[in-house]
Amino acid sequence: MRQALSLGLIATGVLVAALLVHAPLGAALELYAIGLAVIGVAGAAAAGLRGRDFDDGPASLPAAWWRRRRRPRRPERLRQLEEIEHAAAFALSTAFDVHFRLRPHLVRIAEHRLGGRGASLADGATLLGPELWDVVRPDREPPADRHARGIDLASLRAMVERLGSL
Repeated sequence: MRQALSLGLIATGVLVAALLVHAPLGAALELYAIGLAVIGVAGAAAAGLRGRDFDDGPASLPAAWWRRRRRPRRPERLRQLEEIEHAAAFALSTAFDVHFRLRPHLVRIAEHRLGGRGASLADGATLLGPELWDVVRPDREPPADRHARGIDLASLRAMVERLGSL
């Protein structure tokens, strides 16, 4: 590659020197010579770079260094996880959000965890504990006051831990 670039630079230098010596030839000839010089440098660079794989980085640098210099890709977030996080954040504010946003996620997780133990949600009152059962029980009515205070963070953490322990 160095050889091709140095050849291109020499050709460009010769053309520029010829322009300086024969300046009275006219603007059209000067532009033509400059164009040839640019084409020569571009051709030399293309010849030197042909067949290179730039994903591996420059040949003069160790591959590990090049990989460290790349920006790490952000892991793609799971849509369902984002929905649960969103529901949990909203459930901290109003009773409506606890019932209509967070509850369906908790019911689905509780059914899955109980199913692994051979139980159903209807049998889960003793396994889930009173706080969690109050939220996921099948006969739970929507809150009368939709703007009432939601669930507190400590209770939500306890519910998640309870689900995790099943």
